[in-house]
Amino acid sequence: MNFSSSRKRPPLALELTPLIDVVFLLLIFFMVSTTFVSDEGGLSVELPRSEQRDLIQEAQDVALVLGANGAIELDGQAMGLEAIGKALRERAERDPSTLVVVRADRSIEHGRVVEIMDRVREVGLTRFAIATETAGASPQ
Repeated sequence: MNFSSSRKRPPLALELTPLIDVVFLLLIFFMVSTTFVSDEGGLSVELPRSEQRDLIQEAQDVALVLGANGAIELDGQAMGLEAIGKALRERAERDPSTLVVVRADRSIEHGRVVEIMDRVREVGLTRFAIATETAGASPQ
């Protein structure tokens, strides 16, 4: 009893086309998703240069960022001047020794930075620093 059929079966072949499609889709997905990862900071500021190398060793309690377009952020959240005053007042009530680090774009007018620093003083915070870059350093 011979059960083998006389007709020939085509050899089994692995279809690579769907596999290649999936690989290219994954490649495109990862390429697109990595382009969305950017700086954690909201505003991009270009800090003024400083020759001194004094670094603040203490933890930054509050980061106040002034963008070139006039936008203001407090700890990464965009706010108006009144809202920043209220938020800083709450921080001053909790801890009067809170350090405020002002990161102002170098194109911001000096008067605007002074206005912000006055607002910080008005709410009762007296410890603040102005962030700069050392000459030849890249922005962080």
